[in-house]
Amino acid sequence: MKPIKRVAIIFNPYSDESLHMSGEVAGWLTERSIQVWRGVSHEGRAQHAVDHTDLVLALGGDGTVLRAARLAIPSGVPVLPVALGRLNFMAELEPSTLYQGLEDMLAGRFWLDSRTLVEATVLRADGITVSPILALNEIIVARGDINRTVLVDVEIYDARLTTYHADGVIVASATGSTAYALAAGGPIIDPRSTALVLVPVAAHLTNVPSLVLHEDAVVTLTLQSRHPAGFSADGHDHIALHEGDRVIVRRSQRCCTFARVYPQSTFYARMMQRLRRE
Repeated sequence: MKPIKRVAIIFNPYSDESLHMSGEVAGWLTERSIQVWRGVSHEGRAQHAVDHTDLVLALGGDGTVLRAARLAIPSGVPVLPVALGRLNFMAELEPSTLYQGLEDMLAGRFWLDSRTLVEATVLRADGITVSPILALNEIIVARGDINRTVLVDVEIYDARLTTYHADGVIVASATGSTAYALAAGGPIIDPRSTALVLVPVAAHLTNVPSLVLHEDAVVTLTLQSRHPAGFSADGHDHIALHEGDRVIVRRSQRCCTFARVYPQSTFYARMMQRLRRE
């Protein structure tokens, strides 16, 4: 693994702690002759800055990590998440361990954790295709009207599974199994797994509450409801859906890379603590 010489720091502009720590860390890295770019994910220069770095440091909760990952994935730059938010399942370091962790990183004492992404293609009933969209956590088809459930036909490969009458249907990666899918009643999957998980949100009268799917599974979600519905990926890329529209979801050939300084067992050692925190 090549030495770390350039670091992009992504912080949460709505968190005083994240803002303050980003400045401190930038100074600490600069003192060690590391080139630093510091900013927020939606700045116009953010993508260019991340493309030319060796590491993305994400200071915040899982939402900040997701935004940092969206910038890092195209160029394959590893992301190092630091827990500063309420939800921190993806975090590697805490504020108390940040500088020791960075010392380890700069000394080359780290490993790279490759995470599966999910990819969705929207096929309109009128024949228009929306280009594939990537997500680190989940793809969701959900209701757009607070008083109406949606009807979603589900096929796995070419076999019809069921029709969900629900608030929505989630297809998540293993990383996303501890996000919205978990809140909807889905299982926790080892985040290094390449499996997918299918979870309905508040489904009515169903015998299929959730499923863990093979990594090569292709899931087709067909909207059968006349009521407003929508598609999103990791809470972004919102697209209105109409009756007959299909969302085809599969594991992407691309991945997201996290930088890690602790052993693989750390996920299990921390899991119950993080569940209690939620």
